[in-house]
Amino acid sequence: MKSPNIIEFNQLFIGFEFPPQSYTFDSSMVSIYLEAVKESNDLYLSKDLVPPMLVTAYAMAALSEAISMPPGTIHVTQELNFQSLVKVGDTITCCSTVSRKVDRGSLHIMSVDIVVSNQNKIKVLTGKVGFILPDPFAGQSP
Repeated sequence: MKSPNIIEFNQLFIGFEFPPQSYTFDSSMVSIYLEAVKESNDLYLSKDLVPPMLVTAYAMAALSEAISMPPGTIHVTQELNFQSLVKVGDTITCCSTVSRKVDRGSLHIMSVDIVVSNQNKIKVLTGKVGFILPDPFAGQSP
């Protein structure tokens, strides 16, 4: 059963703001990530730094937990700008806004701007992700 807070992609419009999501990083989250990606550089553990791609993973998780995309959706673009370090113990807040939505027949093109800030309201990550979404009702008779 879908969460009542999940938004169907066809309800989105340019300027739509997804509800912000916050996460606090602890050392176990970093360790699990480093093991999963087979990262052996102890820079992250010795400095209590959170790998930038782990921050990205949580920003994408915040978006994916808020939107229902039809089967066949393709994540086609991703542009990321890392602006500040994130340390173990920091809390990030992920905000996403629909910046582009275009219908091309049975396909829909959507871009979402992402801004991630820390507990001090300092931007740590900005970016844009793009999707191509199929029309789930294409080819069906009324």
